[in-house]
Amino acid sequence: MLKANLYVDRIDLAPYLTPEECRGWGGLECPEVVARLKDGSLKPEDCPALSPAKRYALSLAARALEILPVVQSLEFPRPTPSDLFEINDPGADAPVLVTGNSEFTLAVITGLLALTVSPFFLLVIDTRGDTVDMSMIYRSFTPQRLDQSLETHRLAQRVGHRQLIIPGVVAPLKDELAAYTGWDIRVGPICAAELPLFLGEARWQPPPGA
Repeated sequence: MLKANLYVDRIDLAPYLTPEECRGWGGLECPEVVARLKDGSLKPEDCPALSPAKRYALSLAARALEILPVVQSLEFPRPTPSDLFEINDPGADAPVLVTGNSEFTLAVITGLLALTVSPFFLLVIDTRGDTVDMSMIYRSFTPQRLDQSLETHRLAQRVGHRQLIIPGVVAPLKDELAAYTGWDIRVGPICAAELPLFLGEARWQPPPGA
């Protein structure tokens, strides 16, 4: 089976670690810590300076190939219905994640969201079944389709904020999406496994005992 590219090589741990936290691994500097976390010679659980939630998020990013589902590289689009999913009983202040309606993309993001007890709205827009990266090539991730999903699911009435988090690969569309929809667009990471670090402890809590 030809595996899909999950962009694990695009994970950047450096912005999420402070010098004080890095020194918690025996006085090391951050560049060495990042390199050794990636090659597996350091473990997040070996740093007492990290909070339990941050240790968990860092562990997910460092073990991305283990925790993300293995999915097949798709020769043709595999669309799922566009929809609004409620994860962990979200309230009006819950973050809104936006993605496309590829079966592959949905498997990856829902697999990741199964690893938190934090609440989210997941807005799946119609990209004709293209994965998010392919939607940039085929121009199927559009402001019009995003706006249509926002209207269909009456999201403005469901949340008390106006911020959407889009995948990092569609960052070039940020300003166009914001101008067309009137929502604040925040660009998330390219690899889904970086999302727990990107959101931070306030927005990504591990399950009990994790």
